Amino acid sequence: MVDRNLQRAIAYRVQAARAAKKWTQEQLSQALGLNDRQTISDIETGNRALKSDELLKLSELLEQDIDFFINPFSIVGEAQFSWHANPAIAKNTLDAFELKTGLWIGLLRWLRAQQNEKTSVFKKSLRLSAQSSFEDAQECAEKLVVEFALGLVPAKNLSQIIQHKLDIPILLFEFTENKQGATISGATCHLEEMDVILINRHEPETRRYYDLAYELFHILTWDSLKPEHLESNIDLVPNKKKRLEQLADNFAAALLMPRASLDRLIVPEKKNDITHLCEVAAQLHVAPIALSWRLLTLNRINLATHNSLRVKKQHLQQFVAPRLLSDYFVKLLHNALENGHLSARKASKILALELNQLTELFSQYRTQSPFEVEAVT
Repeated sequence: MVDRNLQRAIAYRVQAARAAKKWTQEQLSQALGLNDRQTISDIETGNRALKSDELLKLSELLEQDIDFFINPFSIVGEAQFSWHANPAIAKNTLDAFELKTGLWIGLLRWLRAQQNEKTSVFKKSLRLSAQSSFEDAQECAEKLVVEFALGLVPAKNLSQIIQHKLDIPILLFEFTENKQGATISGATCHLEEMDVILINRHEPETRRYYDLAYELFHILTWDSLKPEHLESNIDLVPNKKKRLEQLADNFAAALLMPRASLDRLIVPEKKNDITHLCEVAAQLHVAPIALSWRLLTLNRINLATHNSLRVKKQHLQQFVAPRLLSDYFVKLLHNALENGHLSARKASKILALELNQLTELFSQYRTQSPFEVEAVT
């Protein structure tokens, strides 16, 4: 009996490998000795299964290991990413990091399947399009604040709502900056059956909250406003950004700083008091520069106040980075290891963690490791 999931996975990998080699379907068809291009088209759409000898020959022709085509944890070819990162990051560096985090997401999808977690056939989306205005994006964000009861300080509850109400997993990663200080802030990964938000755990808290709201916009508008593979995370004057990025900015700002919260937190007599506004920014867990742009957009402060507020630095408490991955992910992983559905070595390889690091990960989540390093080694 044909495994339809495996057949579909192979279809994605064949198409990705062919594209990487810059071959047409016709060229691949001829190299395989097939009659016509339609056969390759059927293979790449999952309508025709590959025979074992054909898969072996494909592996040789496309210069990929067999595991590339049949790895159940791979999402190559089917996942679409949009990265919020410094443009100075080299393409090969970003591509390698995408492969690494892609395996995390592939493992998460596999773990969810092992737990028989069902994904809803309905997908939530915002009523926005390429013709939507910045005000439309802000209005959608403010309505979400009310609909999901995000409260006075939306940042505090945003992660929980995204994961539990919208069923969008959030994974925290770490990325070592290059010599120029370029880094990756976050990303959206879009799959047919699951969307995932990736956030850099070493970014300041205010940046993480902003990126969370920003990536949420991309997930909720993916079908109507598909983002580019790379969007800049450098702070630019808003009108110098691309329009889609501006829409995402407006949505994120309104989500984290809704007018109702600004009305309650900002004392009218102190609306131009920089110290007071910095305190409000801290209460909302946003950076002063973010609050300054939001208030200027709403015509609540003058240009002089905006210019003074935007250069203020956030007074941060001692920085404590949140844990790698997520509580949800680690619980699923623990169950799979404990029940023998996955080996510790395999999990270690997929996550690019040594076995002792994997044990430490469970410890950080106050969970006893389901394996002993000595026994595995």
